[in-house]
Amino acid sequence: MNRRVEPAGARLVIEFDATEPASRVRPLPPASPTTPRRDSVQQLLDDWKRERPDLDPWPLGIIGRLSRLSTHMVRHAEEWLAPMGLTWETFSLIVTLRRCGPEFALKPSDLIKVSLLTSGAVTNRIDRVQARGLVVREPDPNDRRGVIVRLTPEGKALADEAIARHFDAMAGLLRPLGRQEADKLAAMLSTLLFAIEARD
Repeated sequence: MNRRVEPAGARLVIEFDATEPASRVRPLPPASPTTPRRDSVQQLLDDWKRERPDLDPWPLGIIGRLSRLSTHMVRHAEEWLAPMGLTWETFSLIVTLRRCGPEFALKPSDLIKVSLLTSGAVTNRIDRVQARGLVVREPDPNDRRGVIVRLTPEGKALADEAIARHFDAMAGLLRPLGRQEADKLAAMLSTLLFAIEARD
């Protein structure tokens, strides 16, 4: 793996070698006490404090970073999924079916509910993974007009390989926090997510 850190405020670039274990993603070095590290969202906060000193932009420090982290995580995931012929969307589909065992099957409408995909994305991705022999569409025994999407043995094997690599690689990206800090962050994010989901 090649790792390149760009100047302060720029993004971290991590280039993956498909033959290299994902767990070898290395954490960033600690910031120098004299030159504290500034992420891209801090620049947004500073800009708004300068332009609108009458406003307190503190929510952007959280929501902006969550949004930016999500973008980076998906981009990195696409890099380590690509050697397996998967995109983030097709990966999400097959691992959703895999974790719903032991039948490894769901209605398309249920796939939308329990995955992060939209209705249009689900239909398109089902077609793509079906063409690869990873899933099959079967008649829904409880709905004559409906279908069920089921993982094939090949799809289950690929889902198992992909999710193991995904967990390993994501742990590498989170390693700068340390496990104790990561657990605390997960608990705080769970509180926030629960509150927001309860409103929707």
